[in-house]
Amino acid sequence: MRDFTVLSYKRMLRTLLVQGFSFQSFEEFLINPNERGIVLRHDVDRLPENSLKTAQLEASLGIRGSYYFRMVPCSYNEAIIRAIARLGHEVGYHYETMDSARLKDKSIGLEDKSKKLKDKRIEKEEGSEWHIDVAYVEFCENLELLRKIVPVTTICMHGSPRSQFDNRDIWKSYDYRKLGIVGEPYFDVDFNKVFYLTDTGRRWNGHRFSVRDKMPQQEQWNREGLNFRTTSHIIRAAESGKLPNQIMITIHPQRWNNGLLPWIKELVLQNIKNVVKWGVIWVRNGRRRKQEKANG
Repeated sequence: MRDFTVLSYKRMLRTLLVQGFSFQSFEEFLINPNERGIVLRHDVDRLPENSLKTAQLEASLGIRGSYYFRMVPCSYNEAIIRAIARLGHEVGYHYETMDSARLKDKSIGLEDKSKKLKDKRIEKEEGSEWHIDVAYVEFCENLELLRKIVPVTTICMHGSPRSQFDNRDIWKSYDYRKLGIVGEPYFDVDFNKVFYLTDTGRRWNGHRFSVRDKMPQQEQWNREGLNFRTTSHIIRAAESGKLPNQIMITIHPQRWNNGLLPWIKELVLQNIKNVVKWGVIWVRNGRRRKQEKANG
């Protein structure tokens, strides 16, 4: 049986329900986490039509999750955002403005940057870098646009693996809570208590191909036997009672296809991406080791 189809995803969801897991949006988890619960997160990187299909499937099973949309044409679709919200799911912002602001940072002069901050009534934080300031302005603008469609109270960074910037760095100088945001998974979840599963790399153990979507607890989870290659492996672990009681599962809906042609296309593209990401990780690790050696 092919993995990463909507049918295999449905099998996993049904199995988890049968095993007594309840599903929550990220916002719900932050307010009142279930003792035996799953935070079902969806990163809508592209192909929003696939996200609508998974949202409809989940709604038919009585499951509510969180969908994070990028503000780029391959992800942002107002009609689909509204449809997913009407199904009862949470919608959040999948931000990447540290990456996208790198182009604006080069083209905007110092006076223009100051004016944009003032126009948005944003007080420049002492000691913050202009690149972060530009990224923050863009973040606020995008959040405002998204909130004209649906309520947004949680956010989640986009990994941008080929970028030199980590989108989370924006919060070194600013506080998202001042914008009415109650949570960001990489800051507001204790992964010493919550097990993390992600289909990054189109596999469930793709952490070695991931530039940023990974947790420092991964080695400990590996030692505990919580390392799964396929969806069937997760299903068997659930049926045998081996899964922890609290889990965050991250799904990229563009990876899940029943049709053979889109399934093959995603398989080939993701395998190519994995090679590229592995190369990025290798180069960055080499630079870090070189720097550590230079620092003595």
